[in-house]
This record gives sequence, structure tokens and C-alpha cells, in this order.
Amino acid sequence: MILAHVIALDATAAQEQHFRKACGVARLAYNWALAEWKRKYEAGERPSAYKLKIKWNEIRRSQFPFTLEVTKCAGSQAILNLGVAFGNFFRDLKKPKGVRKVRYPCVKKKGVHDSFSLWNDQFAIDGTRIRIPNLGWVRLTEPLWIAGKIMGAVVKRECDRWFVSVQVEGPGPELPHSAPGSVVGIDLGISTHLSLSQPLPDGRTKIENPQPRRAYARRQRKLQRRISRQELVRRRANAKQSKRQARRQAQLRQLHYRIGCIRKDAIHKATTVVASAFETIVIEDLNVSGMSKNHALAGSVLDAAFGEIGRQLAYKTKIAGGRVVIADRFFPSSKTCSDCGHVVDALPLHVREWMCPVCGRVHDRDTNAAINLELVGRATPEPAQMPTCGDMEALAVEQSATKLPWMNRKLDRRTHVRTN
Repeated sequence: MILAHVIALDATAAQEQHFRKACGVARLAYNWALAEWKRKYEAGERPSAYKLKIKWNEIRRSQFPFTLEVTKCAGSQAILNLGVAFGNFFRDLKKPKGVRKVRYPCVKKKGVHDSFSLWNDQFAIDGTRIRIPNLGWVRLTEPLWIAGKIMGAVVKRECDRWFVSVQVEGPGPELPHSAPGSVVGIDLGISTHLSLSQPLPDGRTKIENPQPRRAYARRQRKLQRRISRQELVRRRANAKQSKRQARRQAQLRQLHYRIGCIRKDAIHKATTVVASAFETIVIEDLNVSGMSKNHALAGSVLDAAFGEIGRQLAYKTKIAGGRVVIADRFFPSSKTCSDCGHVVDALPLHVREWMCPVCGRVHDRDTNAAINLELVGRATPEPAQMPTCGDMEALAVEQSATKLPWMNRKLDRRTHVRTN
């Protein structure tokens, strides 16, 4: 299993300038290869990423000499990434129109997802520092804690900070699980993130959602209003962007970054404690895209990040030696009485508690759904899984980082300095 460890970089101003230059080279190579791909295709040729990479290496010394100031991986891997993007596009093009999701590769813009790649033999990690070609050693905020074979790295910018994502081929799953035979059903929600059918070691049966989007909604609206007014005044005066406007845009970026960090922290903590406490985890196959079309719920549903919860549970349970069972999308977990099995006709979302008309048992909506999901997990044999629908099929598949084209290099000849 390939795992990625994202580490913040403690870079100097000169090193950050080098990072921006390397991202610019990667963006230039990607856009150049995209234009060449279109030109060759219109001319009746069969373009490929490897042919474009060879041509890029031939012309970059004469036409783009400034690209020699950064690592060669930045431009070459960007072109190979374009080949992966076209492969995904043509593969998705074979699907029916209603289920296509991959778009045609577009031109990369400055400041949007700035990043560049490093091949496994082009960098080294020594404790709390990383050596980057044509730059030298850069300090890390923490050491690499995943032991294994280093497969590559990506240096990226998020908000105003720089990070390095190191891909490591980590160890296999731990067998057996620390709690063999344990089964838990999980009902995903908005205010209550996870409702469990069995208590955690600390006694909790519900994990609350911090809802960072709602907590910072007022501040976000205030900043967006001020930025919009400043932009309107600037366009009317046909003037350049002022320092105050740039400062407020930076504040808005930092606010969005903070909201994302709070969301990631809550999800990682919740999924880690659940995956380590139970061997079998049963979740629902939710139609997140359909729920997102409801304007009253779209913001809260996307803020809850149901898909990310399922993705993390899938690979964390595999590492711990467990499994994830996905209940069918149309399984009435909330409307089924967990005592007698009676299914009510309708149960609106605003009803949080209901009484079974047959046995008279009063149920909490979320807890009752979690208990029914647990029963599904206990009735499902060990390696089998219930049928899934839509995008949630990926939850039962082994989670791993995307294997880039350069991973077929002879890794046994490469040596790295790594921490245990």
C-alpha cells in the first residue's frame, strides 16, 4: 500500500521564490505539451506524453533556458501528468453521457494548484530536512514517520504555505485486528458527524461535527462583500489592485484554508479512532451528488465531506486489518425498526425521534440507522460485500496514491536516507 505523508516546509524567502519558479516551469511545460498535443492531433498524428517529453528535453535549453535553474522533474513530470489526464479523459469518454465526469485537460493558470513533482532518485530526506535539486536542503516541520520505500514527492502550495507530500510504499495490514469480531454500523450526518451502533473505548456513541463553514460564515460573508465592493470601485476607476484589496483577498484565502484544516482534523481524528476500535465497519452508500442539488442542504452536506470519511475509513481499516462493508443505497436504515423490523412508510428529515407503530419502541433516528447497518455487517460474509452504486464503489477498493508513470524505474538501484 502506498501512503502519502504531507509535511509543512519551513522555507526561507529565497527558497519559496525557487518553489514558485519551479511551479512556473511545471505550468509552462504542461501548457506547452497541451498545445503540442492539440496541434499533432489536428495534423492527424498520434501524440503521446513520452514523445512530447523527449521533444521538451531537446528544445528547453535553447528556447527556455531559465528552466535549467530548477529540477528537471518539474517539467518532465508535468508532461507525463498530461498524458495521465488524457488517458483518464479518453477512458471516461467510453462511459454513457450521464456518468461522465472527467473533463478535457485545460490550460493551467498561475496561482491555481501550484505544484511540482520530484522523482524518487532526485531528493533525499535526512531527519527534519529534505534535499531538493538545484536548491539544497530545506527544513521540515516534522520528520517522515512512514517507514518504507520512497516512491516520489510533490511540493505544493496551499494558501501561503508550502508542503511536500512524500509517497511511501508502507507496510501491509496488521493481522489480526486489535478487536477481532467487532462490528459497528455508522450513520453519517450533518450536525452529528458519526452515529455509532456500538460505543467507542471512551464511551462515545456520537461524534459531533465542528461545522467550520457555519462557524466562519459571517466572517466569510463580510470579507467577500468588502472585496466585491473594492473590485467594483477599481473597475469603475480603471485602476490597479490596491494593497488593501490584496490584503483582504489574502485574509479570505487564509480563512478558507483554516476552514479546510478544521474539517480535515476532525475527519482524521474520527476515522482513526473508529478504524482502530472495530474490525468491521458498515456505512451507507449515500447519493452525495443528489443531496448537493438541494440548495437548502448543499453547503452543509459538502461541509460534512461524506465521501472523504468513506475514503479514509477504507484505507485505515485495511491498515488496521479490518474491512468496510457498504450497505445498498436504497436500504431503509432509518425507517426500519431495529427491534421488530417494521418499515414505516415515510420519515421526513425533521423527525429525529419516532415510535414504531408495531412494537411501540421509541427510536433515535441516527442510532436506529446505525444499529440496522450493524445487522447488515453481521449478516455479510467475510470477504463479500453488498452491491454498491455510483461513486461509492471506490470505498471498498484499496486506497492508494496514484502511481505515476515514473514508478517503473529501477527502484532497487536507488538509495534514500529516511527516518524510522
